[in-house]
Amino acid sequence: MMMNNTMKLLTGIALMLMTTGIALAQTKPLRILMVGGGGSHDFARWYGQEDKKTIESTGAYSVTYTEQTDSIPVYLKQTDLLILTNNQPINAEGQAAITKFIEKGQGLLLLHAAVWYNWEDWPAYNLNYVGGGSKSHEKLQEIKNFVVNSGHPITQGVSDKFEFVDELYRFVPDPAAKGIEVLVIGQSKETDAVYPGVFTVKHRKAKIAGITTGHDERSHHHEAYKKLLINAINWISN
Repeated sequence: MMMNNTMKLLTGIALMLMTTGIALAQTKPLRILMVGGGGSHDFARWYGQEDKKTIESTGAYSVTYTEQTDSIPVYLKQTDLLILTNNQPINAEGQAAITKFIEKGQGLLLLHAAVWYNWEDWPAYNLNYVGGGSKSHEKLQEIKNFVVNSGHPITQGVSDKFEFVDELYRFVPDPAAKGIEVLVIGQSKETDAVYPGVFTVKHRKAKIAGITTGHDERSHHHEAYKKLLINAINWISN
């Protein structure tokens, strides 16, 4: 009888430990690498601080921010999702590591400067992972943003129309690319020109999304921007 009770107790403890282990595994934050740095923007403040805080406030993600692009191959070995927002150079090793990461089906989020045509030595980046790009933008001004696909997970809970001051990137899809799906458009109040503001990129394995705005606090502190940021990460990671 004592032996049976002991076995039951040990079995109960083992099951409890297994359940605890599963719960811990389920609640362990996903690891995000955010790469910033370059010109014309305060990357460390608005991405390394503000966006990092917004993302980590969910409790679901842990963000590592770096401007050391030479370290990308090392960081990606312990990364679940990659965010690029930089416009500084990425060496050949970094480019290869990013390509390998995405082609394995790992997720990618492109923020603001990363949707530009930044790297002449890496044309495959814009073709395969951005689906086009920007080469210019309208002057800093209040932008009218309109949700054009309210059924997509990235736009859930976002107002149909919202405005903030930012750079309206003249993003042009590349007809040679696989294509993009536009979720939000931005319209200039000055010229009425309309360009993609939030979009997903078609890729055979990876989930990729892009948000073209994000110049300074007027977007990063806006509830619509923060909601789109979190929704995009949730969509990419699920």
